[in-house]
Amino acid sequence: MKKKSLVAAGLLGLAAPTASAATLTNNDVLKLLDAGMPESVIIQSITSASSTKFDTSADALIKLKDKGASAAVLQAVLNPKAAAAAAAPARTSGGGSTATPAAAAAGGLNPEEVQLVVNGQETPMQYIVAQSRMAARALGFGGMASYATLQGSKAARRLPADGVAFIVSVPKNAQVPGYLTLANFAVRKNDTREVSTGGGYMSYSSGINKDRVVPIKSEQLSDQSRARDGFVLYKIAPEKALSSGEYALVLYTQEVRVAGFFAQAANSYFDFGVD
Repeated sequence: MKKKSLVAAGLLGLAAPTASAATLTNNDVLKLLDAGMPESVIIQSITSASSTKFDTSADALIKLKDKGASAAVLQAVLNPKAAAAAAAPARTSGGGSTATPAAAAAGGLNPEEVQLVVNGQETPMQYIVAQSRMAARALGFGGMASYATLQGSKAARRLPADGVAFIVSVPKNAQVPGYLTLANFAVRKNDTREVSTGGGYMSYSSGINKDRVVPIKSEQLSDQSRARDGFVLYKIAPEKALSSGEYALVLYTQEVRVAGFFAQAANSYFDFGVD
């Protein structure tokens, strides 16, 4: 009997590393974020993992947020069991629903994401917050100007010039032109992209420079079943094919009150590029 017990103990010892290797950690989520995986894929990885061991300290959550983790991903990290329970109906409904686990968990599309539509296929886009820069124009004779700056000379996401659209959750208290702008960014020599957000000499005006605004068309979706309470879903598309360059769909989440979302006191930039 003792011999059998020793053998069993040895087998358990061999099995332990396998179980440990299957445990999902913060590093695994960071790898998925670095790879640009959609929110739905990251949440599904969390909810389908055999076990998880997340560091939910303030510093660890901030690190995930800085890497681009959405509110839904952070919630899944904080409570994987609740996320798995919420995602289960979406997996077993069999009704052909296109809702992601995150959408099913919260009852609709996440307003902190924009749904990119290319060839009829939707992919969630996560926002980044631009840095602000002030500079004097013409050695100061042209007044001061402010700029929104994005790091890197090229956006990681590359899109075709034509056939691109975006589904945006617009607050019911806002109109589309006052809530978002599609902007063309200038590439600077210091490995950044930026757009003018205000300036003047005798007086100061705010807003993205008209020369950088890309004309868009918008339509309210007939199917609002995925809209969160307090939001209306709109389809946004450029009026014509985009030229090669760097772009961002800018949501004015700093100026427009969006209850329960966009905790940061800044506008949200969904960047992409066209080659």
